[in-house]
Amino acid sequence: MTKFNIPATFIGRPYAEKHFTQIVQHAFAHNPFYQHFFASSSAIPLLTREILQEHNDELLNGHPVSGKTSGSTSIPVRIHWAQPRSALDNRDSTNYAEWFGGRLPHMKIVALTAHKAAENTLEVATKVPEQLQFIRRQVTENGVRSLISYPTNLEQLAQYLLQSGEQIIELQRIVCMSELFEPSQEVVIRQAFPNAQIAATYSSTEVGMIAGRCPHFPENYHIMAHKLGLEFLNAEGNPCSEGEVGQVVITDYTNRKMPLIRYAIGDLAAPITCPCGKTPLPALTQLLGKQRGILKHPNGGNVFSTQLSAEIRDTPGIRQFQVIQLASTHIQLRLIARPNAVIADAEHEIRALFERVFGQAMQLEFDWCHEIPRLPGGKYMEFIGLS
Repeated sequence: MTKFNIPATFIGRPYAEKHFTQIVQHAFAHNPFYQHFFASSSAIPLLTREILQEHNDELLNGHPVSGKTSGSTSIPVRIHWAQPRSALDNRDSTNYAEWFGGRLPHMKIVALTAHKAAENTLEVATKVPEQLQFIRRQVTENGVRSLISYPTNLEQLAQYLLQSGEQIIELQRIVCMSELFEPSQEVVIRQAFPNAQIAATYSSTEVGMIAGRCPHFPENYHIMAHKLGLEFLNAEGNPCSEGEVGQVVITDYTNRKMPLIRYAIGDLAAPITCPCGKTPLPALTQLLGKQRGILKHPNGGNVFSTQLSAEIRDTPGIRQFQVIQLASTHIQLRLIARPNAVIADAEHEIRALFERVFGQAMQLEFDWCHEIPRLPGGKYMEFIGLS
């Protein structure tokens, strides 16, 4: 490979141009996958999730698997990070805490399949009352002031507290991780933990922390641009304009053992210039989550989770839900009822919502159950679109 085109997003940005060039040259020289992937054109092609899955062994290039995605409707992606790359991600987490005033004694409620067991860590599958006992014990006995968990779990904790007429006032920070964090979730979490600042990270198993929520303009997330190059591409493959939603494409500048170059991770977001003036990093906004979590309208258009999630959560009688699209005109709703729920009334409201959004062609199938499992890595997918 003697010459290649730098993506339009990076042109005129010296740091991005330099590091993109270096990782491309390194990958072509040392990785068997990229030696044939880059061979046919001067344009660097997108690495889709499907291509990565098909050529995962070549990309690993003999290096051991240090992590893998949890997988939802597809084969997990296996990745390798060397120790320096892991250390870099740990530093990003520490630096992000500084945006909110520095580290606090913390506890985690996460999936122990993806996180190390520790005295300050609890399995997320634990029942909510036991989670609250753990939180109160950590606060009282160990002076813990920060809680890290998934937005869907934090929402359940908050709802349980509020229904019991309680709050936890000692916590000074809530950190939402791994899942899309929605405004309707934030409302209830703030009510239950009234003295806590709310931080949120946008991350993935493949590249680690991608961006952190701005403390001053929380609708924006600042990008870890020292280690990652992000492109936001529209349907034609061109860079999005300011505020225009497109697919997120990531280049990891620092992982030379298993390079990920122009990786179309499957998320949607928009580039933005954050007006905070506090953090000298580019930003993104309108983070809409995984493309595979987007539903298809019978007319062929997209329906984003944010168009449905708040109203489903607010439907009387529903404690937890999952929406699975089985076909273009067939959706299954897995639902957990609240005590004393009137099932017929809840189904009536849901049918009205889906008819308003999808029209009358959509067939709904209701599955009332006692438990909806999380993915092995701890994430909870409220919406699963067509594969």
